[in-house]
Amino acid sequence: MKKKALIITDNFKICSKINQINQILGIDSEFSFATSIYSSIKDFNLSDRYLKQYNLKKDNDVEEIINNYEMVFSIHSKQIFPKILIDSCKCYNLHPGYIPINRGWYPQVFAIINNTPVGATFHEIDENLDLGRIIDREFVKKESWDTSFTLYNKIVNKELELWERNILNVLKGDYMTIEPENNGSIYFKKDFYNLLKLDLNEKVTVKQFIDRLRALTFDSYDNLFFIDENGQKVYVSINLKKGE
Repeated sequence: MKKKALIITDNFKICSKINQINQILGIDSEFSFATSIYSSIKDFNLSDRYLKQYNLKKDNDVEEIINNYEMVFSIHSKQIFPKILIDSCKCYNLHPGYIPINRGWYPQVFAIINNTPVGATFHEIDENLDLGRIIDREFVKKESWDTSFTLYNKIVNKELELWERNILNVLKGDYMTIEPENNGSIYFKKDFYNLLKLDLNEKVTVKQFIDRLRALTFDSYDNLFFIDENGQKVYVSINLKKGE
C-alpha cells in the first residue's frame, strides 16, 4: 500500500515549521520528507520524518517515489518534477510568489526590481513551471523599507498560512482550483545572476539604485558587487529602517 505524501525540499526551516503545523493538525504521520541532490541530508533534522535524498533526473529515484507515494509536494525544492512523476502522482507546489506574477527563481527579488505585486501560492504542478491550477494564493504587502530578506520572510509566513488553511482538504482531494489568468512573468537563475554586477558608469535614478540594492540584500549573503579601479570585487548591501 502506498504512503500518503512525500515532501521534497531544499529548505529545512520552512519544512520544520510545516512539520509543526502538521503535528498540530494531527496529520504528521501522513508525510515523509526528502531533500534534492542540491542539499545535504546532514543539514536536516526531522528525526524519522526525514528519510531520503532523491535525484529527479534519475529514473530509479522517480520510480521509487511513484511506487511509494500518492502525493508529492515541492516545498522550495530546486528540482523540476519530470512529466512521468506529474502524470503518476498528484503533485503540488508551495511557491513564494503570487502566480502568475514572478514565476521561477527568487520572486521577491524581481518584485522589488520591477515594482510588481508579490505573495504566495499553493498550486497543482503541471508541465509548465509555476503555472499549474491554483488552489489558494494571497498577496503580501511590500514596503519601501523591505529588503529581499525581510520581504522573503513575509512571504514564507504567508506560505505557512496557505499550507495550514488548505492541506487537510488537499489530502482529501476536496478542493477547488482556478486557472492562472495568463502566463505572467518568469525568471530563471541566470536572470538573477545578471543583476549582481554593478556598472559604475550606468546612469539610473536614485530610486532604481536603491531598489536594486534592497532587492539583492539578503541577510549575510554577498550578492550585489562592483569591481573597483584595482580590479577588486567589492560587495554592496543596504540597511533600511522605517522612520517614526
